[in-house]
This record gives sequence, structure tokens and C-alpha cells, in this order.
Amino acid sequence: MLRILFLSIALFLVTVNGYAQNDKIQLVWHNAEDAVMYELEVANCPIKNNKKASAKQIVYSTTKISTPGIELNTALFKGEKLKKLYYRVRPLDLDKNPRAAFSNPIALSKGVLNPDKPTITSSLKKNHPLPLYPVYSWIPVLGADSYEVEILSAPPEKPNGTEASKYRIRSSILQGGFGFDYYDTHAYVEPGTFYWRVLALDENKKPIGKYSDASPLTVKTGSRKWAVFGDSITHGGGAISNPPSDDRFEYVSYLPFPVKNLGRSGDTSEAMVERFEHDVLPFKPQYLFILGGTNSIRGGVSGEEVIESLESLKEKCEENGITPIFLTLPPVNPERIQRVFDQSTADSWQVELEKVNEFIRNQPYAIEIYSLLADEDGILPVKYAQDGLHPDISGKKIMADSIKSFLKNHPEL
Repeated sequence: MLRILFLSIALFLVTVNGYAQNDKIQLVWHNAEDAVMYELEVANCPIKNNKKASAKQIVYSTTKISTPGIELNTALFKGEKLKKLYYRVRPLDLDKNPRAAFSNPIALSKGVLNPDKPTITSSLKKNHPLPLYPVYSWIPVLGADSYEVEILSAPPEKPNGTEASKYRIRSSILQGGFGFDYYDTHAYVEPGTFYWRVLALDENKKPIGKYSDASPLTVKTGSRKWAVFGDSITHGGGAISNPPSDDRFEYVSYLPFPVKNLGRSGDTSEAMVERFEHDVLPFKPQYLFILGGTNSIRGGVSGEEVIESLESLKEKCEENGITPIFLTLPPVNPERIQRVFDQSTADSWQVELEKVNEFIRNQPYAIEIYSLLADEDGILPVKYAQDGLHPDISGKKIMADSIKSFLKNHPEL
């Protein structure tokens, strides 16, 4: 009787904070390099070879996973006992070709049964400042129709509840139950330590479980030596499914000195000019790496117009005692962009891009990126960027290596 009473009280407490999900399990694994998606197999025995399990062994399988983890309804396992099941995963590319072997089988019972809060996947950078526009990511919550992301000025007074904190600065609703990341539109130019957390909501906007743990965001303004300024290629992200919150897809992660990332996804060269004073000057960089114009060129803007924007950025830098260092624009892959984003690329993109790169190469300080990433036809190959636009890990390392070589040849900087 006492046990029944205890369970009733526990269920009541969970329900008050957000209704419980009592028939699910969460599996989380290591984020594989350049994985577009993952293949998951749940089998009735531990399979140790790299072949797909047989029909007799498979209890459940899927490739519809874009994050390094998933929540599954236990009803999918057809009444099998969890302790008698095993799971394994392998990363796939856009065409569902394996990028690595299956992981070793793991007992399904080692997963988290009935998690009551979202699991954060954002990785905080250890050697670099917080990006100006942070991106937050998590493992999708089973049954979620939307998510609420809350930004706070201090740790929440009631961690892992469902009510708005008294320290809330702002919040945003991310529609779509398959969502797993949120691109903050607020530029963090105010010094201080902030926090973010996320809450899953069902179709009636009722909380599923509780808020995630709160993660800190520390912002320092004032003079610094290095900063990068640009669009999504600078902001980060790659391999289609990996957002900028995964610092492996940020080229500054491969530089051996701290760099402030002032990139913003979606920027045109004109937008970079418009936000320069607000987004760059609070950090007073001594040197500013500038990479911008790709979105303009592929959208049909002329090379001359992009050059005009870059000239304006150069003038703004010089007026504020900042040394601009330009990076040549990398190539793109129009066929791949059309397939992944359903976006067309201007027919004249190569001609206009070359105009811009010729201008950049004639600047006092210029770093070559284009020729290092272009194939014989001047196209960005899939091996460097699966979406045809954002270099993946190998591409970002090439970019960083070019920057390091440039600085080695310019000891005055």
C-alpha cells in the first residue's frame, strides 16, 4: 500500500511539472565526423560484424535520425524485454552510404528510460570566446510539437521546472517536433553571464516533462586581437544536419589562438556592412578576418556590388583602427545546393565570384581559400561540403590551415 502511495505521489509531481512519458527510452551516442544522418539497429542479439542484421535479428531499425541520439517509444520493440535487446549505430551520408562502421552493440537497457527533460548537445568552446550569435541544440523529444527556448540573466530559481523563470530575458518558440536547434537572432554584445534552456511542448502547448538543465553563456567585450566576420561559412555548421553549436564545423576551432566569431548565418555582403558598427565595434578587434559575399553572388548580385560592400567594410575597419584581412570566397556546388536546400544558384555565379576574388587577392592582406577547395571545374566537391555550400570538417580544417600559413608568412601581424 505504501509503495502504491509513493508511486502515485511521484507521478503527481511529474504531472504538475509537465506530463510524464512512461513508455520511452533515450539513446545517445558519439557525434560521428560529417554524419548527415544515422542508421540505428535494435536487435535481439549482440551483432559484432559490420553487415546489416538479418530480418530474424532485427526488432527495429531506422535511418531517420539527424542528431547523435533519439527517443523511442518502447512499443516499437514488440513486447521484447529491454535487457535482452541490443542497439548499434553508424553514420551515413546524404545518399545513405556508410561513412564508418557500425558501433559495437550496446545493451538497450543502458539507455535512459523515460527521461523527463531534453538532453543538450551544444558543445561549449574551451579555447574560443562565445560566438556573437549562439546556436542551441538538443536531442528531439518524443511527441514534441514545438519547443520553447528561454534566455536568462541568472540560473533559474527552480531548475528543471516548467514555469518561466523570474530571470527570463526573452524566450522563443521553435515550431516543428523534429526541430533540434535554435539560431539565436540576438547579438550578445552585452558583457555578462547568461543562461539558456529548452522545454518541449505538445500540440496543445502543454509541457512534455521539464526544462532542460540551464547552460551558461559568458560574454566578454572590450579589446581583443582576433575576430572573424562573415555569413554561415564563418558562423559554422556543415554536413547538412550539424548546426554551428557543433564547434567541429567552425574553422576558428582549428586556430591555435582565441578568436571571436562574429559570423551570422544568412548574411549577404550588404547585411555585413549594415551590422558592422553594432556587431563588431563592441569587441574592438585588432585584426578582422572577413569572408562574405557568397550568398549575394549565388543570389544573382553582381561582383561589382559585392566589391562595393567589401570596400565599405575595409573603410569601416580603417576608420576604427582595425586591420582587415580578406579571405577569398570558396566555390559552391549549384547541383548539390538545389538538392539539399531546393534553391537555385545564379547562372553567372562563377564569373561574378571570380571578380570578387580578384579584388580580394589585390588587398594588402588576403588569404587564399578558393583554389584550395575548388575542383578542376571550379566547383566545390562533395568531399569537402555535402550540401554544396558549407565546408564540412575537412573543408574547415583546410581553411584554418590556410590562415595559419598566411600568418606564418606575415610575422608582423
